[in-house]
Amino acid sequence: MSWRDRLQKASFRGIEFHVSQATGSGGRNVVVHEYPLQEDHDTEDLGKKSGQFSFQAFLIGDDYDIARDKLIDALDQPNVATLVHPYLGSLSIRVVDYSWSITSRQGGYCSFNINYVKAGRGAPVFAANTADAVAAAATQCLAQTTAQFVDNFSVTGQPEFVRNAALDQLNKATDAIRKINGKINAAVAQVEDISSDIDDLGNELATLIQAPATLISTVAGVVSSFIGIASDIKTAFGVYDQLLAGFKITSPISRTAANGVATENRAAMADNQELIATALGAIAVVSMAQAVAADDVSFTSYEEAIAIRDALLTELDDQSAATTLSYAEYAAITELQNALYKRIEQLAPGLSKIEYIQRGASLPALVIAHQVYGDATKADELVSRNSIANPLFMPAGKDIEVLI
Repeated sequence: MSWRDRLQKASFRGIEFHVSQATGSGGRNVVVHEYPLQEDHDTEDLGKKSGQFSFQAFLIGDDYDIARDKLIDALDQPNVATLVHPYLGSLSIRVVDYSWSITSRQGGYCSFNINYVKAGRGAPVFAANTADAVAAAATQCLAQTTAQFVDNFSVTGQPEFVRNAALDQLNKATDAIRKINGKINAAVAQVEDISSDIDDLGNELATLIQAPATLISTVAGVVSSFIGIASDIKTAFGVYDQLLAGFKITSPISRTAANGVATENRAAMADNQELIATALGAIAVVSMAQAVAADDVSFTSYEEAIAIRDALLTELDDQSAATTLSYAEYAAITELQNALYKRIEQLAPGLSKIEYIQRGASLPALVIAHQVYGDATKADELVSRNSIANPLFMPAGKDIEVLI
C-alpha cells in the first residue's frame, strides 16, 4: 500500500472539490526574554502553536459554476465544520479566509485559496461550583417529592385490596431493580452489596408502606447506590434509563368499578398508583442528577454529555407537566433543570467531539490510532468504539468513529 492508496476525496461541508497543493505551519509559542546589560537571555515555552494551514482547491467541468457557488456558500457559513483533507484525513476546522479566481484562458475552471485553523477545544467555563448546585437542587427536589407523597399517599384505614395494590406496584418496582442488577453484574462493582440492599427493600415493603417518608428515603437510598456504583457515567445512565422504564405505569387502575360506578376505594387505588409512579420517577432522575454532580464524573465525549443532559431535562419537563404538581415541586424541578444545564455547560467545552473518518484501504487499528491521535496505544479504544471484530482490519471506505 502506497500514499496514493491513502488519499481521500476532498470535501468541505459535503461539497467536493480537487486539491492541487496544501501547506501548513506549526511550532511552539516561545517567548525570548532579553535583559539590559546582559549577554545571555532566557526562553519560555508557552505551549504549542495553533498552526496555520491552507490549500489550493479547484473546480472543473461543465457545471463548475454551480459547484463554485455551493463551495462559496459553505465557506461563508459560521462555526466549526468537517474538512476531508486528501492528505490529512477528516479535520474539524474553522475557515479564516479564502479567495477565488476565474480566468478567461481556462473556461470551466475556478481555483480557490483557503486558509483555516484546526477547531481545537473550547476553554472550560469557570463559574460557580455547578456540582454543588446540582447536588443541592437534587436534594430539594427529593424533599418536595417526599413531602407530596407523605401528604397524599395512604393505605391506613383502607381495605386490604387497596393496600395490596400499592404493595404489588412497589414489589414490581423492586423486581425491576433486581432484574436490571442481574444484567449489569459485569459493569458495576459491589454487586453483592447492592443485591443485599435490594433484597432487604423487598422484604421490608410490607412494613415500609405504613410509613411513607421512610419508604421514600429507603427506595431513594437503594436507587442512588445502584446508579452510583456504575463504573462510568454511560453505564449509570443505562441503569437510570432502564429504571425509569421499569417504574412507569403499564396498566392504569380505573377509578370505576366493573359496573361503571366510581368508588372511593377505586379512587384511592388510582391515586396511590400515580403517587408511587411519580415518586419513583423523581427518585430515578434525582439519583442520576447526583451522578452528574459527582466531582469525578467523566464523559467520554461532548455528544454523550449533551445527550444525557437533554434526556434528563426532557424527563424533568414531563414530570413538571403533571397536573397534580404543587408549586413547591414545580419550583424544585425547575431549579434542578437549571442546575443540570449549567453543570453540563461547564463540563462540555473541554470534552472531545465525535468525528467520522474514512480510509481508502483497510488498515490496522494501530496505524489509524497513530494517524489520528499520534498515539498507537489508543488502538483498543478505536476497536471498542467501532465494534471491530479484528483490529488488524479496520473497514475501508466506511465511517470510523473517532474522538477529536
